[in-house]
Amino acid sequence: MTGLHEGRGASLAVLLHGWGGDETSMAVFETAFGPGWRTVRLRAPYPLPGGGYAWWIPQADGRPDPRMVQESLRVLRGRMEELLHREARGASHRVVVGFSQGGAMAALLALQAPDLVTGLAVFSGFLPDVPEAGAAPSLVGKAVFIAHGRADPLVPIAQGRALCARFQALGARTTCVEYPGGHKAGAEAWRAFREWVRGLKEFEGPDAASR
Repeated sequence: MTGLHEGRGASLAVLLHGWGGDETSMAVFETAFGPGWRTVRLRAPYPLPGGGYAWWIPQADGRPDPRMVQESLRVLRGRMEELLHREARGASHRVVVGFSQGGAMAALLALQAPDLVTGLAVFSGFLPDVPEAGAAPSLVGKAVFIAHGRADPLVPIAQGRALCARFQALGARTTCVEYPGGHKAGAEAWRAFREWVRGLKEFEGPDAASR
């Protein structure tokens, strides 16, 4: 899993691209993180025939290949553990940001390994239909941001709303933003996301006591 690094800081943001992209696709998201943040952009493990990469490739029925999802999640979790052990030890904030399929992976990571993250941001994302999505840990003290376009033709707004409701039910401090747009981050979502990132410095969940 290839990673590109920008800056050094006391907080860590890991950025996950969507279907057909690569680590460079997430460069624009780094603009939301200022001094005190280290950003790491990761590349999904599965190359696509037409170029770009994916976290999984759908099966014939359109559903995610569960083995690919499991492997991507295993590799992603291992990369996060490596970052926190070697390069970002003691990071005060550990945020994973994902777009579309990358957002789905970010959500799965938070559900499967909540101890690795203090925050989560998902743009145009969803929970894939895989067993890992059924996990229901307490996410009290976690900060979650979810943004979704009401006219998204690829991931319907209902999936974004379901994702928001899921994290609210698990106790996360959840910010949900809908905007009049499609499968991309609209201006309203960008403004709200920047505010959310700034607010992380003011928010300390239960994890702070262990740092």
